[in-house]
Amino acid sequence: MYSPEKKSLIRFVSLFVVLNTIFLLIISTMYYYYQKNIFSDLRRDSMLYYAGNLQDRIFDSKDMNELKENLSHDPRFKIAFLDKKKKTLYTSSPDFTFPFHTGYFEYHNHFFYIETIDLEHLKEIHYLVIQANSIERQLEQTRKTIYLFLIFSIFFLSTVIYVLGKLFMYPIRDAINKLDRFIRDTTHELNTPLSVITMSIEQLSQDSLAPKQRKHINRISIASRTISNLYNDLTFLLMHDHINHYDLDLDIQELLQERIEYFNPIAEAKKITIHTDINAANCKIDRDNMIRLIDNLLSNAIKYNKPSGEITITLSALSLSIRDTGIGIPKEAISQIFNRYTRFDETNGGFGIGLNIIQMICHKYHLGIVVDSQISKGTIFTISWDKN
Repeated sequence: MYSPEKKSLIRFVSLFVVLNTIFLLIISTMYYYYQKNIFSDLRRDSMLYYAGNLQDRIFDSKDMNELKENLSHDPRFKIAFLDKKKKTLYTSSPDFTFPFHTGYFEYHNHFFYIETIDLEHLKEIHYLVIQANSIERQLEQTRKTIYLFLIFSIFFLSTVIYVLGKLFMYPIRDAINKLDRFIRDTTHELNTPLSVITMSIEQLSQDSLAPKQRKHINRISIASRTISNLYNDLTFLLMHDHINHYDLDLDIQELLQERIEYFNPIAEAKKITIHTDINAANCKIDRDNMIRLIDNLLSNAIKYNKPSGEITITLSALSLSIRDTGIGIPKEAISQIFNRYTRFDETNGGFGIGLNIIQMICHKYHLGIVVDSQISKGTIFTISWDKN
């Protein structure tokens, strides 16, 4: 799976998970408070029902002693009887403390119900107080259920959307595979005629040709080199996993001069001047891979340069820098220029694979790559390596 496919799939799954999590959190919060209201209402109804039973006991009792004998204690509640001065006449628990406020209310996670009683035969009892325990235990169980539901739902839905995302990406992947097969077949068909053209030009003696004929031959030579460079890129892109690489302590100075000489006719055709500041440098790398890296940097510097522009090539012991005076790259696009088949200038054509090849080689050999660009002023590519 290519990097753009991975990024698209990760973004799709991440966005779905975030939105789904927010939705589930909203639903879970609504469910939690709904359950809390139900528990609270049930607790209030049970307290009111118990208060009615106590009032019946009070009504049926002749005095306090008989009332105490007739009381039916419910372990869920604490009760107390108060006189008009709010003095405790009876309590079911010695540590029973409460705020005084008639009606049904909640205080410190406990529920209270205080009711005024006015009976002729037990005039000393004026207030009935009932306390019920907190519903925190039921709420804790609800929270645990919600947490388990959220974890399972997020995991399940994330897995489902990942599988669906892979299925949705399949047509894109299939289209890319078809494009790769087309390029592979195209490069195979180009191999023989390109070899014939290159060999014919090399064997042709230009000394015996008229100036006009030499001009035509030079144009053919430039075109064949351009096609040859593209052919080599396509071959590397499609077959690099099957090509044997031989890493050695490569003389970058010598190789760079050779590649500059190779690209000189193409640069001269656009009247581009190449300035060099080349010093001795060595790097442990496969020669063909280094050629691919240098060729793509030089090819882009020529292709995207202005007519009569300049290229400055600087080689130090640990870095190679190639600067052009071309069209430049927008700041927001720099992070995407290494994606395969990505192009930001349609006027110059190409497959959009050169920078992807550069990135592949840099990753393989742990080379640093830095891009600095300004619109209409040019671009600098800097490749760096560690000292061997």
